[in-house]
Amino acid sequence: TSGEYTCLITREEWAKRAQRVHLRKMTEEEFQAFKEYSISDYAEDLMKGEEIPREQAYTDAEEEFLSMLPAGANTEGNYLMMIDDTVRKGKVGWIWFLFEEKNLNEKQVFIADFLIYESERRKGYASATLNEMETMAKWEGCVESVLYVWEHNIPGYSLYQKCGYTVAELTENGAYMKKEL
Repeated sequence: TSGEYTCLITREEWAKRAQRVHLRKMTEEEFQAFKEYSISDYAEDLMKGEEIPREQAYTDAEEEFLSMLPAGANTEGNYLMMIDDTVRKGKVGWIWFLFEEKNLNEKQVFIADFLIYESERRKGYASATLNEMETMAKWEGCVESVLYVWEHNIPGYSLYQKCGYTVAELTENGAYMKKEL
């Protein structure tokens, strides 16, 4: 009937799913794997989004990565986190975020990199991770979450929209998206 729906899971099951992920600091070994993948992935995005040659894309990606993380995993103000499944006790991806001053009295969280391993996608990890990260950001006094998504990353754009992010600013190759916390 109109206005009615059937809930397929109980509140207890929903709570279990919501607490299914745990964010923890990367080990040095995990950071090295993340660094290699992140630079390569960003270079691919630069080639697709900005149509620059492969060699230049890799040089630019590495330079930007190293400038943002001069002390590697220990760069102050940056959170390089592994995403663990608390039920299966395995790694399912990673997220890199940082807290920034939005204006004189407010902070925001910026998501610099986010990956759920291919074999673990479509299992609820991405939305659970964003929820966990947003909770941490609120504890730090952040009022919004911001990220950049490339125009060619249609699955990412859809995920962020589903999780409450809206387009804040269009660019030539993508969009900045934000969500009020």
